[in-house]
Amino acid sequence: MGSDRCPAQNTTPSHQAISVDAPHAPQRVYLLQIPPELIVRIFLSLPPLDIISCGRTCRTLYDLCRDSILRYLIQMERCAVRDDSGPGLCYPERLHILKHREEAWKVLGFRMSLQASVPFETTGLYDFTGGAFFLSRKHYSANRETTMGYSYIAVPSLSSAQDQKLKWKDFSLEAEMLDFGLAVHEHDLIAVLTACVVSCSFLSRV
Repeated sequence: MGSDRCPAQNTTPSHQAISVDAPHAPQRVYLLQIPPELIVRIFLSLPPLDIISCGRTCRTLYDLCRDSILRYLIQMERCAVRDDSGPGLCYPERLHILKHREEAWKVLGFRMSLQASVPFETTGLYDFTGGAFFLSRKHYSANRETTMGYSYIAVPSLSSAQDQKLKWKDFSLEAEMLDFGLAVHEHDLIAVLTACVVSCSFLSRV
């Protein structure tokens, strides 16, 4: 008795070749198709002004730019400050502290005052930068009052002001100081302008 089953047949035409290395055309992915958390991460690499521009394009990006970390970066740019908050603070708390700081500056509503005694005579040159107060030191030489150095104190933060004692640190030079300037944050630099006294007898021999 013969079998009712048909023999297996090859359904793939003999002339058709299957290639596993055929390149696939890249699929276009639009920005709004990316998950929102990834868009926020992308925006973190942008300058604050570009984040503001992206938020003005559509409602979806506007809502994403309202994320607390992006708002904090934008607010720091507007206030011209750097992020020096302690670790452990979430970004809504950092944003609240920054806004409170700006409101206090508008009305000069300082939270505390700090008094520091000056145990030396000064010529009046001073500067305040990088959380430190610099003051020139007066020096008497040949019946003249000159500036031969400066002293500075590190101003404590609000959280540690009660625990720190202000102590002046001195820096002396071997030449008369005319002025000094500081760029601590930008270049970690203190520039001092000094005077070189030349005698008249030396000039007459030249």
